[in-house]
Amino acid sequence: MEIGFEKSFESRFRESARIVKRIQESAESVVPDTDADIGKIAAVQSAVLLKSKDLSGRGVLITGEARACVLCIDESREHISCVRLAKPFSAEFEIAELTGEEQTQLSLAVAATDARLLNPRKVSVTFELAAELSCYVPESVAVETALPGESCRGLHVRCAETELTLPNAVCEKSFVLSEQFPLPAGSVKPERLICEQTELRADDCQLIGSKAVVKGRALIRAAWLGEDGSGPVQASFSAPFSQIIDIGAETMDLCTVRPQVTGAYYDLVDSISGEKVLDAEVHVLLQLVSRSRIRVRTVSDAYSNLTPIALQTETLHYDGADQRRTLRISAAESVDLTEDCADVRCVFPTLSRCALEGETLSAAANLDILYCTGSGELSAVRRTLMLEGECGPGKARLLTAGLAETDLRPAGKTMEARMTMEAELLYETETEISSIAAVTLDEEQAFDLSRFPSLTMVRREGECLWEIAKRYHSSVEAIEALDGGEQESRGMLLVPKSV
Repeated sequence: MEIGFEKSFESRFRESARIVKRIQESAESVVPDTDADIGKIAAVQSAVLLKSKDLSGRGVLITGEARACVLCIDESREHISCVRLAKPFSAEFEIAELTGEEQTQLSLAVAATDARLLNPRKVSVTFELAAELSCYVPESVAVETALPGESCRGLHVRCAETELTLPNAVCEKSFVLSEQFPLPAGSVKPERLICEQTELRADDCQLIGSKAVVKGRALIRAAWLGEDGSGPVQASFSAPFSQIIDIGAETMDLCTVRPQVTGAYYDLVDSISGEKVLDAEVHVLLQLVSRSRIRVRTVSDAYSNLTPIALQTETLHYDGADQRRTLRISAAESVDLTEDCADVRCVFPTLSRCALEGETLSAAANLDILYCTGSGELSAVRRTLMLEGECGPGKARLLTAGLAETDLRPAGKTMEARMTMEAELLYETETEISSIAAVTLDEEQAFDLSRFPSLTMVRREGECLWEIAKRYHSSVEAIEALDGGEQESRGMLLVPKSV
């Protein structure tokens, strides 16, 4: 006779697929008619926007737009101009065995950008984009396994408990962040923007009831030219945000939030006082995965005092997470310039080639430096600092990475540069549990209980009560009832025959 076990279940999510893609796109643009011929490319600032992600027949189809602002020094080396480029793109992530219940999350970033001058009136930009798609599907996790109420006479089971931290909510929310920023006091009166860049950071997530409160910041860097042709002038701005997301769960022990820019619009407008302000409108998609701890109770062994039994075993695999860490990595280097630096006009730092291999996190920090020489001409230099740090033992997953600090100290034909990267890592766990799914009782070969003594004295030699009870047709409960509560330290035990 086969006996299955009664199980109680809890709803969780399982990451069914994780796919990484590299997307390469190119775009060309000509210099506006109002600008002079280009003598040299000074810097390039790039960004990528996620426009849509939808389940398709074979997987997930995403669309987006790669943008670049190319800052150029004209042939006279006196003025700065800007060439803007945008390139729409799409990519499909093939997923086997789609269920239609997938919840998808996408991390989309610029891995590298290369700008080239084709001729004095034309530039070309090549984007390398890094995309990571995660798919989560709902699943039921058996958290409690027990004997059924009937037909279990003489059957004893031993249970084991394992604590897991598994996803219990996967959700997202879109919102628009609108803000007007006053320009720094004393700066030249602006005429037009030449570049903007936005970085989103989720700083905190707290659960109140079944709602997650996510707090973060939008960090905006912008540069503009003055009405008198001077500049560029560069400034940084910060706008906090707070969003409430109903996750439908009332426990959250670990949470990861991935913000993604889906739209960005900037302009210089007149305020009520008549002063120019930076008007920013940023469209944001917050992607959240909540994880909570559960205890999984499985049957690890079983025996019958009445008949021989056969055990049907199964192996359960769980992918969880146990902690989230922030890693800071710094690098310093002396940058050689081709000419004396009299004044640093703008610094454009970018992070590229961020990769996690084993326990090592590495990235390239690019510095585009626009400066004024001792003779009053404009010049530019690009240098790359390599960042590398150890993540420590464990299986880590890179969630977000960005530059936290940039420090430059010019001195003649050299410049001391120091850059710090801040990365958020999720440490994942793989748990394998071997359990018994069912037992089969061989009733035709039932034991003759009359052959076994009613009471046996056993010398204990490091065995646990379970093994002793199993061998002498008893039970842990019967031994404890007869020998009292100090049997762990006793050398001899009285083991009663028990059904």
